[in-house]
Amino acid sequence: MAVEIRAAEASDRPLLLALAEAAFGAPPSAAEWAWKYDANPHRATSVVALEDGRAVGYFGAIGTRYRGAGRDLPGAATGDVMTHPEARRLGHRNVFSDVGKAYVTINAAAGIPLDFGFPNERARRAEERLLGVRTIEAAGQLARPLDRPLVRSRFSFRRVARAAALGAAHDRLADVLHAAPGWRTDRSAAALGWRLLSRPGALYELFHAVDFTGRARAFAAVRIVGDRALLVDLQAESTDGGALPDLLAGVAAEVMGRARVLEVRLPRRGTLHERLAGELGFVEASTDTHLVVRSFRADVDASAEGAAFDYRFLDHEVF
Repeated sequence: MAVEIRAAEASDRPLLLALAEAAFGAPPSAAEWAWKYDANPHRATSVVALEDGRAVGYFGAIGTRYRGAGRDLPGAATGDVMTHPEARRLGHRNVFSDVGKAYVTINAAAGIPLDFGFPNERARRAEERLLGVRTIEAAGQLARPLDRPLVRSRFSFRRVARAAALGAAHDRLADVLHAAPGWRTDRSAAALGWRLLSRPGALYELFHAVDFTGRARAFAAVRIVGDRALLVDLQAESTDGGALPDLLAGVAAEVMGRARVLEVRLPRRGTLHERLAGELGFVEASTDTHLVVRSFRADVDASAEGAAFDYRFLDHEVF
C-alpha cells in the first residue's frame, strides 16, 4: 500500500503515540505531547506518513516566532522526528527524507523561513545527509560551581524577585530583547507562560532583577535536574550592565544547597559568553548536541542565520 504523507491532524495522535513507542522503545507522555503541540500559542505544521492505518514517519514542528531587530516572523523548532523501525524492511527507505521535505514545503508556504534543532550526533549526520541541514556549532555550554557565592554589582539598586506569573512587566523587558541585534525565539509573557508555567511534570523557577522603579531588567528561568541548576533561560536588557550579576547572584543564593552547579546554554560568540566566562566565573562544560539550521527558501542563508541565533536551553524542548 502506498504511503500517504500529509499535515498531521489531531485525530492522528493515537497513531503518533504508538509510533513513538515503536521508535523509542517506551510509551510517550500523552500530556507532554498535548502541551507541546496543542497548547502552544504559536502554530507550525507537523507532518506524518501513514500506511495501512498506522503512522510510519513523523516530523514534529514546535511553533514560535523569530524576534530580533526589525524581525517578527513565524518560526519552528524541530520537535519529535521518527520513523517506524520496520519502515526500511517494508521497502520505505526514503520515508524519512520524504516526510522531511514535505515538512519544509508546507511550513515554507506558511511564511516560515527556516527551522532549527539540537539533534544528537546520529540524527545530525542523517539530517545533514538527507535533509540538507547546516551544522552551525557544537552547542555552547558554560557552568559555574556553587561552592562559593556570586558577587552582585558594586552599586546595586536592584532586587531579585521570584515570579509566579508573567505579565505586562515582563513584556516590557521582552520588547527590549525583541529589538536587540540578531534573533531569538519569542520571549513574550504569553509564550513563556506556556513554555515555563504549563508544562506537565516540569517545575521551573522564575526570577527577575527589578530596579528601584519596579522595572524588570533581567530574567532567569531555572530547572533543577539532579545536582544541576539549569538556567533554561537567561536574558538581560544589557549584557554589560549590573542587572546580570545581580540576577545571577540572587539565583545562586536561591538554589545553593539544592544544586552543585549553575549551567547555561548559549552561543559561543558575543558579549554574554565573554562576560560569563570572564568576570562571572563560568567555565566551558561538555555538550552532547549541535545547533543545526535548515533554510526553507533559497534566499535564506542558513549559516548566517545560525550565527545570528541567540539560543538557550529553552529552545530545546527536552529541557
